[in-house]
Amino acid sequence: MSKKQPLVVPAGESRSSAPLAIFGNEMWIKLSGQDTDGSYAIIEDRTPSQGGPPLHRHQREDESFYVLEGEYVFEVDGQQIQAGPGSSVFAPKGTAHRFQNTGSTSGRLLIMVQPAGLDEFFKDIDREARGMQEVDLGIVVPIFEKHGLELLGPPLSPRNFNSKPEMEGAIAG
Repeated sequence: MSKKQPLVVPAGESRSSAPLAIFGNEMWIKLSGQDTDGSYAIIEDRTPSQGGPPLHRHQREDESFYVLEGEYVFEVDGQQIQAGPGSSVFAPKGTAHRFQNTGSTSGRLLIMVQPAGLDEFFKDIDREARGMQEVDLGIVVPIFEKHGLELLGPPLSPRNFNSKPEMEGAIAG
């Protein structure tokens, strides 16, 4: 067993060869599963205004989000949560979740997943779907399935979220 060495990933750099492009989001893998023996991964996400992922569920990973910049609405098992800078949101494995940057400028999140695995999912999506103007489900769904994720519905849109959070006390910050 080899001893792990300290690791620094400077601002703007990623453990992947370049930032990942995931349907409008830019992602930097700051720590990968390879760095942590699969224990966890840390990913920085830049979400464009009104952007965010489709409704999905992972069976393997807990996912935590820390808002660095911007205003977001998260939906976790149907409950909507507003979160701004300094807020954290936890989506346990098995929950249906999605989020949207509701601000007029790009937002930034720090995403932590345990165990690691979503870092490899994002690399696969980037490799297979980079440059797609519209999502091709024939390409995307098999990647979701390979990584134990379920694609459940569309991203949030400005007309289908509330102006007040439904989960009091669900955000820290």
